[in-house]
Amino acid sequence: MEVNVKIIETTDEKAAVLAIRRTVFIEEQNIPQNIEIDANEEKANYILAYVDGQPVGTARWRETELGIKLERFAVLPHFRCHGIGKKLTRFILNEMNSQKSIYLNAQESVIPFYQKCGFQTVGPKFDEANGIPHQKMIYLESE
Repeated sequence: MEVNVKIIETTDEKAAVLAIRRTVFIEEQNIPQNIEIDANEEKANYILAYVDGQPVGTARWRETELGIKLERFAVLPHFRCHGIGKKLTRFILNEMNSQKSIYLNAQESVIPFYQKCGFQTVGPKFDEANGIPHQKMIYLESE
């Protein structure tokens, strides 16, 4: 399975990003739309992962007062466990030419995945996005 990742450039690509997030977060994880579609939509940079020309995964990053925050990683159910999340993560990290801290708030179930990508947990676990357990993670090293 060949996976291609790119920064979005068009309104159609942004619509694909939102469709993937709607499927994964709103429909699958029951996160309310007003939490998932947030005030940071226009401030963030977005990427899409494609398989055979079909958008199957997405993520975004944005600058905050704490550094660069990676967020909204989503892969459609039938395309999980094929390395797409890893490719999305690597793509963003390769885009970062910054001395700023890189961090994310990981759902508890994917903490081991991000640890394999060079992130380390910091601080206590907390509930976010409709009561889903999360933990802050910071990027420390390359794989």
